Amino acid sequence: MENDWTEIYEGGSPETEKEIFRQLAQTMLAVQEANRQKAGAVQASRALHAKVIAAVSNAVLSIDENLPESLRVGHFQPGASLAAAVRFSNASGVPQPDGTPDMRGVAVRLDTGAGTFHDLLMTNFPVSHARNARQFVEFASIASGDRTQMMARLEQAFGQSEAKRLVEAIAKGMRPSRSIALERFWSRGAILWGSAPVRFNLIPDADAVDAPFDIAARGEGLREELAARLAERDVRYRLAIQHYKSELVTPIEDGAVEWTEIASPSIEIATLRIPKQDIQGVDGRHQMSAIDALAFNPWNAPALFRPLGNLNRARRDVYGATARHWQHPSAAKEN
Repeated sequence: MENDWTEIYEGGSPETEKEIFRQLAQTMLAVQEANRQKAGAVQASRALHAKVIAAVSNAVLSIDENLPESLRVGHFQPGASLAAAVRFSNASGVPQPDGTPDMRGVAVRLDTGAGTFHDLLMTNFPVSHARNARQFVEFASIASGDRTQMMARLEQAFGQSEAKRLVEAIAKGMRPSRSIALERFWSRGAILWGSAPVRFNLIPDADAVDAPFDIAARGEGLREELAARLAERDVRYRLAIQHYKSELVTPIEDGAVEWTEIASPSIEIATLRIPKQDIQGVDGRHQMSAIDALAFNPWNAPALFRPLGNLNRARRDVYGATARHWQHPSAAKEN
């Protein structure tokens, strides 16, 4: 049942878990520095999702008039329209050509009024490869090092079967993309929606036209393809919600378990519209730079939409630490 859920804190308490997360944040800062060196960059960028594909500040999320009563929480009300900023990215911590097999991400910042906002972060694969934050950070640390020793180090850290699962999970998500407008994105972790846990996802418009595969083969192919698409028409997605059912089929703490459509069918509740525009022109590139400078975090949310689960709880500290490092490099060096 949706009210039969709980969170389990690593180490047995929120305080102990938070200390563990502080240590993990330091490891991710080391990963961030390793990525900077690989990229040959003067300044660190995001530890992950470093390369922006495209970003706009003039999107709109329109809530359905027939929004189910149980989902009418906070700013999600029937017929409401929320201004939104949207950033699409490649998942790698090292910027690389768009045609390179990779996961893709989207961050949506909703303007909830009175200077407050709500960040929704998603990736185009339904689950995380990692079950929890410790596994995520240890995997990232190993992957940022010598790739010839990667499998041996993973097996040493996690055991043979779990190392194999991690590598296979990553491989499934790492693929080329024909168009960012054709990708589906999932939150991969739960959040509170009023009093019940949910996961959310973005579904591409069923009427979106296809794109030639080779468009993404160029260095900025995904941006160019989206620019061509937006020069002619709006780009739309449907926002959908999946309800928590039970720890068996929709676990809160294990980020590597998919909430399948069989276990919890997606309920569409709103339309995200990116209006027709020129994202390659001067104004479009200025808009992209401004949004790319924002530090998105699932904890940028009203209390009614608090992130849930180990991976999400870690993101508050880990994202904050790595964001300070790329937004304020001088301050980061002093601390």
